[in-house]
Amino acid sequence: MKINIYNFYKEKYNLESLNLNITDSKILCLIYDMNFNYYLNNDKFIEIEDIFNILDIIQNFNHQYKLEIINFYPVCFCGSTLVLALKTNIVDCVKLSKRSKDDLNLKYQELINYHIREYSVLFVSSNVNKEINTSQKYINRYKFHERFIKKYILTEKKRRKQELRELISSLIGYKESIIDVACGDNSDILEIANEHNFKTIVGNDICINYLKRQMSDTVIFTNDDIELNRIAPNSYNISFCKNTLHHMSNLSNINNVLDFLNRISEEIIIVEIDNPLESKGLPKFLNKYLYNKFLKDVGSCYINEKQLKNIISKKFPNHKTEYYKFVNILGTYNIVKIRKEDNHEY
Repeated sequence: MKINIYNFYKEKYNLESLNLNITDSKILCLIYDMNFNYYLNNDKFIEIEDIFNILDIIQNFNHQYKLEIINFYPVCFCGSTLVLALKTNIVDCVKLSKRSKDDLNLKYQELINYHIREYSVLFVSSNVNKEINTSQKYINRYKFHERFIKKYILTEKKRRKQELRELISSLIGYKESIIDVACGDNSDILEIANEHNFKTIVGNDICINYLKRQMSDTVIFTNDDIELNRIAPNSYNISFCKNTLHHMSNLSNINNVLDFLNRISEEIIIVEIDNPLESKGLPKFLNKYLYNKFLKDVGSCYINEKQLKNIISKKFPNHKTEYYKFVNILGTYNIVKIRKEDNHEY
């Protein structure tokens, strides 16, 4: 079932409503670059009536206006109009006019000042920038990994993909809403949720290049920084987090992610590779030469089973936790399901 993006952001995000009557259109697109220059069409921001697939819109904008959009996120409401921000690399865009923030129509000034004041800190941390830049620079290596290495060498059978899917399927059960907070180019959890007839299925990742390869009519894709966003509390029954913690910079960032997961959902499922630096044989070899040297994976904050359990027990002393292990050719995966004590199975 297709989900209207306007209704989705209105329901799932705590967005401020500015008392500004800028347009009667349903959605206003703020296209801007890293220097906060804004791109307009005939001195107006692009307006849209409805969106069901934001990735389609971005693809069309990139093609039509010769842009390189690298991030998108909701900003606020102006009256009943949803404002979406789309950040592009600095481009020589001949079909849109580039304007500095001080060179815009007066009716936009309050909105632009709000955007810069509230959102200039997004996507600027060194770790986030490194993730985004690496995904752009080595995109062809990731495609080769997906289309050749995983298909012919590290096959689904060797990765025991079906067994892992069955385990995850049993853990998520049958609920209504789920978010994969860092889905990358892996659609497994999204497909499982579809099979379970979830009403709301969200795939989020900080790197838009991964999302572009997903494309689905039944999944909403978002591009949020999981440490800085405005997702409303308890928006989802389940938040799913696979191989994400080791991409954080340190323990403080890991705890920030866990706080975020706890805030937005009733249940959390974490799947995290056991520290490959403490492994032997093929898992250690693959981590060093395939993931680090070839794919340039920026994750380095690896934790082992004991450390994960220690972190979880300290962070969630009053939650119910269940631990599982899964082993395949890539290594050992530590899996934990976390539930708030007042949460009941439906």
